[in-house]
Amino acid sequence: MNLKQLQFVVNVAKEGSFSKAAEISFATQPTLSNAIAQLEEELGDRLFQRTTRSVELTAFGEFMLPKIEEVLRSRDEMLGAAHSYHNPEHKVLRIGFSPLVDMQRLNHVLEPFRQIHPEVTIFFKECFIDELDNRLHLQQIDLQIVPRVSEPDETNHLLFYRDPLWYLPAHSAETPDRHLSYTLSDLPSTPVIMTGGGCGLNGALDELFSARQCQLTAYPGQAISYQVIEDWAGLGIGAGILPQAKISAANAMALPLFCERDQPACFDYYWIWNSDVGHAGHLQAFIDYLQHQAPVLLAGLDAAVAV
Repeated sequence: MNLKQLQFVVNVAKEGSFSKAAEISFATQPTLSNAIAQLEEELGDRLFQRTTRSVELTAFGEFMLPKIEEVLRSRDEMLGAAHSYHNPEHKVLRIGFSPLVDMQRLNHVLEPFRQIHPEVTIFFKECFIDELDNRLHLQQIDLQIVPRVSEPDETNHLLFYRDPLWYLPAHSAETPDRHLSYTLSDLPSTPVIMTGGGCGLNGALDELFSARQCQLTAYPGQAISYQVIEDWAGLGIGAGILPQAKISAANAMALPLFCERDQPACFDYYWIWNSDVGHAGHLQAFIDYLQHQAPVLLAGLDAAVAV
């Protein structure tokens, strides 16, 4: 196995074509095809389903692609760290976050910082919740962003934003949902579809319902993505609860969810970092930026969305 094989897989998945992937990879198609075939043999299963008209990831390919992309991101991070070591004027900022984080908000906040500090390269690392604390402790990331229902215990934290929760009723043609909103205490008895748990959705929902002494009944199966939760709710398999940022714009089923009638149910997203940042001036500059500039930027974004 080598990094070129992994990059070939990512390019094929992106382009949906071996010939186009070979073109952007600056390789011949036989070279790319043989390299992927060798990798598939090593991994023990096919990554792509090939037909005369299309190329699609197999179920195994869907499972492996995020792991392959993670290896390539780690390569880029390593190269960036080496460049920073040899060029002290060039700094690296590593941000780890849960898949629940709203990337539009994150990018909106980071873009002005990039312009102010062109000497700082920002690396993203999307991680499961149980990985983030360990990565921060091992100094593999500089900051993490996590969803919480209550304020974190960590000393060094800062509220990033709040994302309201929406309820996705299980679709039924016979009994259409006539509610305009729901509270935690008056939700239907329909089981709620959850994920595998790594993103933090399940834990945050459990915490939210427990704090309000409400019962959350989980659907026995697990969805692999937020889109699957939407799809299953649309098919009537179960209900869903998702942050607004993770619901597709075309979804007309979602209804606002409240703790009480005048209190929207939300996930709070926090920045968390280690206490010792004095040796990294660019990290302290970023934290100062988050404390003073980011709230203004987010207020402007929220105002624009409201209009």
